[in-house]
Amino acid sequence: MRLDKRLIWVSIWLLLYATPGFGQDTLAHRKLDYYLEVGLVNSPLLKDNINAITLNRLDSLLNIAINKPYVQAIGQYLYAPAGANWGYDQNTTNGGAYTGLIQANRNLLYRRNLRIQNNLNAAHRDSLVNTVRINQNDLQKAIVDLYLTVYQDYQQMVIFGDLYQIFSRQNEVLKELLRKALFNQSDYLTFRVDWQQSEVNFEGAKVQFLQDMLTLNTFCNIPETGLVYLEKPALTPLARFTLDNNPYFLRYRYDSVIVERNRRVVDIFYRPSLDVVANAGTNAISSDLITRRFGYSLGLNFIMPIYNGNQRKLQYQKFDVTQLTIQNYRNQYLNRFNLQLRTVNEQLRVNQNLITITERQNTDVENLLTISQARLYRGDISAIDYLLIVQRYLNIKLSLNQLTVQRQRFINTFNYRNF
Repeated sequence: MRLDKRLIWVSIWLLLYATPGFGQDTLAHRKLDYYLEVGLVNSPLLKDNINAITLNRLDSLLNIAINKPYVQAIGQYLYAPAGANWGYDQNTTNGGAYTGLIQANRNLLYRRNLRIQNNLNAAHRDSLVNTVRINQNDLQKAIVDLYLTVYQDYQQMVIFGDLYQIFSRQNEVLKELLRKALFNQSDYLTFRVDWQQSEVNFEGAKVQFLQDMLTLNTFCNIPETGLVYLEKPALTPLARFTLDNNPYFLRYRYDSVIVERNRRVVDIFYRPSLDVVANAGTNAISSDLITRRFGYSLGLNFIMPIYNGNQRKLQYQKFDVTQLTIQNYRNQYLNRFNLQLRTVNEQLRVNQNLITITERQNTDVENLLTISQARLYRGDISAIDYLLIVQRYLNIKLSLNQLTVQRQRFINTFNYRNF
């Protein structure tokens, strides 16, 4: 427990140098693209999807192999002795059986069945590739959201750090004025309390930054614990795509195709089957005849299903219900898709208006703070009035940081929905 606390304080001390004016240029710079690239490469989910595509390809090769001629070796040795009143009936066993054959089987009607099976595998492959796109898009959105959280933490830490530095510089001036009896003792104590609070806020922001930075690294499977400088993200809304290329919409099409091709697979079991069988070798009922019973045989096996309780009709009804379910989800997605895009567009419009207003306020409050600092040193304004201006300055800075990051979140959501 003591070691953990020591590491935390060491990390906080190091993080002090990540704020403006404290040597942040010595830190490694990280862009959003870095986390997107590494996060996608390290994702076990995407690796699992790629493995599933590989397995699908092997299933297609397996279907081809299954429909090739099947060759096997058959051997049998059977000896059945019998006496006057014991032993098997010789009319059944012939006293023995001695078989050594090479036999080949081939379904003569395999081509159509193989085509149906491969069409089903192809539909599954298309669905798997589409799933990769969906999971990749989901992961990208999650990584961007985490990055924006950490970036907002960092900017908030910078704001608190700037304010702490401002107070620190002013403290030296005010102490000198207090020593010369040019500043009120109670005003100085009021100022000192807010100065100390700014330090507490700064330390709290650093701890939050460390915690969320760890979450981002863990999610991207990045084995890093050191501090980094996060560069400002610059997301822009993508041009609107048609639903024909939207993987979230395409999955319903692929699901529907899979159902229909499964319907064709069911038909395979109700089609006639014609197999050719050929073998060659020895087949004798006595060991003395083995060398004189070499030969071969050819044959055809024909199977025609006639009735099995209308199972195919019941299977078709199940497929119809599944298609109806897919259609319902598809319609729901279309309604949500259009609503979500309209909502995000409205959020972006309102957000931009708020940013414009807040930026004007930020310019004014910065000028007001500069003027108030000079008045504070001259004694033309009380510490309480000055600190109220500082609080307003802090609130506007934090609001602008929040609105800026919020806009990036809205753009991320827009691009995610409009994939």
